Amino acid sequence: MPTKNYFPVFHKLKSGAYSYVWTDKCERLLPTHYKQRCLEYMLKEPKPVHWVPDPRKYKLDEYGTRHDVQNHPILVRYPVQCNYGLWGGEGTVQCYLRNVKGQKHTQMMTPRVAKFYSPYLVNRLLYSEILDKWYKIPCTNRAMDLIDEVFGLDYYILQTHERDINSKLGMDIKRLMLLRLCQDSKCDDLSEDRQKVFNRYKKFMIPEEEAEWVGLSTQEALEKAENEMKEKMKTPPLKDLIGEKYLQDLKNFNEGTNSEDQSGGEDEEMMTTSVKQVEKSTLSRLAAKIGIGKQ
Repeated sequence: MPTKNYFPVFHKLKSGAYSYVWTDKCERLLPTHYKQRCLEYMLKEPKPVHWVPDPRKYKLDEYGTRHDVQNHPILVRYPVQCNYGLWGGEGTVQCYLRNVKGQKHTQMMTPRVAKFYSPYLVNRLLYSEILDKWYKIPCTNRAMDLIDEVFGLDYYILQTHERDINSKLGMDIKRLMLLRLCQDSKCDDLSEDRQKVFNRYKKFMIPEEEAEWVGLSTQEALEKAENEMKEKMKTPPLKDLIGEKYLQDLKNFNEGTNSEDQSGGEDEEMMTTSVKQVEKSTLSRLAAKIGIGKQ
């Protein structure tokens, strides 16, 4: 299916560990809040990690000449491995080096060799209070520093923007956290410990209808939307409809029979009492006549 550019400023899109690009079918089926979140992720400027921006517009050299300050970010490449860990916004930086050491003209004539600098990864055990679960996640030193600054994995995941998390694993954990908070809000018999955890993180809650879509890739979101549409348009088999109709008719017939039996029993009881009253009055009259004849 041909794709269409739904981003109004395509030249301003930022590179990341993953991207959102969808077709006309996705544009028609996906909810609005999901598309807005995708657009915000693709257009937001990430926090500078590998370079320090200069806030000045001009700078003076040693002779007092004014020069424009140019803030050009370093080109960072985000490999697929970013989606399986927490890198804290770091990526792989490429540069070119000359390995030959010697005279200057020799170095200038030597071709440059590409070199890649990748962050140092260590498997860390991180605990989530909301999910009450331990995770073994490859992390960089910067990611661990950011987690320590906010005092925990839960605060780091919930407070940090998707653009700066830049990890599919991090967004999947965020979706699970938000759904767990929505479930705890509906539960009335929470334990004391769970109630404390819920009160600590309830300010990050969003509606459950939106939390279900957080962190989903375009393909996952499309499959979810198609399944929901199939459930809405799903027609039950004809045999089920006939069976339900038969059971309803049988129930109505039984109810009608029971009501007739009850009304018939009441009529029979009234007839019996009236017969007894007639017999009693007849016997009393006969007894009176017999008594008068004897006198």
